[in-house]
Amino acid sequence: MAEKVIYRIVQKDLRRSIIEGKYKVGDLLPSENELCSKYGIARMTVRNALSNLETEGLIERQKGKGSIVRLKRKSIELLSIKGFTEIMKGKERKIDTVFLQKPILLGWEDGFYWPLSEEEIISKCIYLKRVRMSAEKPIMMEKTYLSNMNLPSFCTEEFINKSLFDTLIVNHDIEMTGVVQKFRAIPANAELADSLQLIVGAPVLEIIRKLTTNREGFFVYSFAYCNTDDFTIEA
Repeated sequence: MAEKVIYRIVQKDLRRSIIEGKYKVGDLLPSENELCSKYGIARMTVRNALSNLETEGLIERQKGKGSIVRLKRKSIELLSIKGFTEIMKGKERKIDTVFLQKPILLGWEDGFYWPLSEEEIISKCIYLKRVRMSAEKPIMMEKTYLSNMNLPSFCTEEFINKSLFDTLIVNHDIEMTGVVQKFRAIPANAELADSLQLIVGAPVLEIIRKLTTNREGFFVYSFAYCNTDDFTIEA
């Protein structure tokens, strides 16, 4: 098997173990010698895999110690490059995700906010709708659309950590690389009022995003609606 394929397998296996929590922040990964023995590969191949994990922000390699889990990878769960839990005031809060609509294959809506390529239109989209909760109180409702391009089993997959991004990167090698986003305050309509437990007309922060990825032509589109009555978010 080609070295490039082998180190990608090692990288994917270790990435999954880190994201799924087998190795936690501060833990040491198996040594280079242990990985060489486990996979039957040369040390340089192992080092290539570890170097990529370090570039992703998942580990830190320290001379004389080994590879330590840091889990500082870039995330775009809500704003720019910060994760949802990172931008919440009061980081001790336990955040949960409730699916109002699990992934389903649909045609794109007429007049979709972002321009779409011909390939995206032909491929259709995968749509999902989630609410983020803290202490059983809804903080954010999010509608997500992703191009149905080379994702044959996505709608039947169990989400890793209930996270779209963890699932994309672990199962499909798709990583978020950038974002274009727009903000505006809007009054809550009946759907938002019901999802966020607000009264109709209450102010809601809308965040409209187009997320770029490491897969050419593949984008994730997100419309997030935040309840800022009880919670403050940080940019």
